[in-house]
Amino acid sequence: MQNNNTFKFLLFLILPLVSLSACGTKKNLQQDTLQSNHINAFDPTRSGTIDGPRRDALEAILPNYTNWETAELSGKLRMKKLPISPTIKIFMKKDEEISISVRASLLGEVGRIEVIGDSVTAVNKMKRVYCSESISGIRYDYPDIIGDVQSLLLARIVALKAGELNQGNSDFFDFEEIVDENSNSKWSLTFPRGHSEEDELFYSYKVNSLGLIDQLLLAASTSDHELSLSLDYSYPGRGFDLNIVFNQDLKQKFDASVEFGDTQWGVKSPAPLNLNSRYTRVGIKQFLKSF
Repeated sequence: MQNNNTFKFLLFLILPLVSLSACGTKKNLQQDTLQSNHINAFDPTRSGTIDGPRRDALEAILPNYTNWETAELSGKLRMKKLPISPTIKIFMKKDEEISISVRASLLGEVGRIEVIGDSVTAVNKMKRVYCSESISGIRYDYPDIIGDVQSLLLARIVALKAGELNQGNSDFFDFEEIVDENSNSKWSLTFPRGHSEEDELFYSYKVNSLGLIDQLLLAASTSDHELSLSLDYSYPGRGFDLNIVFNQDLKQKFDASVEFGDTQWGVKSPAPLNLNSRYTRVGIKQFLKSF
């Protein structure tokens, strides 16, 4: 049961947008609308059209969003139902790959989940079973989902289906400046602009003075369910802590956190999975039962 809960957490950690991505096809996120608004961030013809709070926020936030090629996060997983705190290591290749390794004391790597291209592979090394599922349908509807999840793991603002925050996609948000007790400027970003209770998809960010996310709240209404996802970030001085809460129809389905150290940049890829003849491929339900 311990490892079952660990892998459930990792699935939410890797794909926090997947359960809500279907809502991206609704009227608020139609692809033609996104493409028409997702203009070059450096388009000089737009420099005079940005309002004060938006301009001030972008000038403070965007310089912190430096380019990168590979990155690695390491941390301890915390869950109420886990008597121990396994170590997880996340490797990311920008826009292409997310690999999460689960490690236990004295045992080394006991499992791994990889999202590469159009597939997700999960491996239980202790039982020598694995499952591999296609996400080509999701990638077709949401081509940049890997990059967007990577940005969230780096505590960076994302406009769903339009990438990491930039001058062009900032049009999707209402900006509000908040000055804290130390006179530091923070911001609230809300999608869609002019949000009302009738919106089928809503999300908002609270962002600190360095442009890093303090909180992301998402809510979606489907024909069958009411879904909500909360990502809360805190910065204790080294790295950051991330807490994930997922609710369905006002009932909490998942709650866990991970304590990350400092992000490592420019790291090498982990050793590839060696799924030889000793491993058996199973379906995802059987895979979870293997724990």
